[in-house]
Amino acid sequence: MTQAVAGLGLLAWVVVVAAVVETGNPPVLVATAASGGLVCLCVLAGGLVAARVADAAAAARVRHVFVVLEGTALALFFPFYWFASGVEPVGEPGAFALGVVLVLAVPVVIALVLALRSSLAVHRFVVGEFGPLVPDSAAPAVVPRIRALGTLLVVAGAVLSVAVVVLALVSPSQWALLEVFGLVVTLTPVVLGLSLVRVEDVYSARRRNVGAYVVVPAAAGYAAAKLASIGGSSGMLFGALVFGAIVLLVGANLVVREFTGEWDRSWRAASRGRPS
Repeated sequence: MTQAVAGLGLLAWVVVVAAVVETGNPPVLVATAASGGLVCLCVLAGGLVAARVADAAAAARVRHVFVVLEGTALALFFPFYWFASGVEPVGEPGAFALGVVLVLAVPVVIALVLALRSSLAVHRFVVGEFGPLVPDSAAPAVVPRIRALGTLLVVAGAVLSVAVVVLALVSPSQWALLEVFGLVVTLTPVVLGLSLVRVEDVYSARRRNVGAYVVVPAAAGYAAAKLASIGGSSGMLFGALVFGAIVLLVGANLVVREFTGEWDRSWRAASRGRPS
């Protein structure tokens, strides 16, 4: 229940700040607060679910709820980051409202950390009671699923990349550099997918360091914010394509972690004894 109260407090913080501050582009502020508030809602929902967990068996039944909330919070943090980078002070178009963004970012970052930590705590609790999520005896059967995930990433990422190229061809030429960033982001799931289709076991899947691929869309945040703010419907489509790539990357990170038991220390110790 403590986490639920914290989530409610963080959500109230975001709503109050968005209601009282003034910016040069109120719609962007609303979008920033909305995406940040949804991250806080993930913490609130996780706290309400955690309040109903009485033992390890109940924790095992609802563990996937925390995984989904963790992934949702992580994915939603990216549009918050993009919108926040476009908040402007009153009377200063093109400038960056650093103070407003910092006040909004504090509760959202806290909420993201709480969502990640609560998912980790439930995972460790369940593994401590029942052992690894994927026992060694079941590990060989998991490899085809990881390769299937890689294939899905390649196909979906390629579709998103083609859509970005088509958008670039029909958009004004001055957007070309911004759309290059979009192409890089949408190709990232393709690169990850090509890596996963070659895995030999769950241990080699873990060594792909899937989480590192999320850094690429983070670096392209300015491009997403800029094009979405100046591009009208085309800019919104660009943002949707980039967000689709992020959902793919976050989902792949969570799925691979489920298959490989990355948070289980005994598995990490076992993997050190296996050939790379």
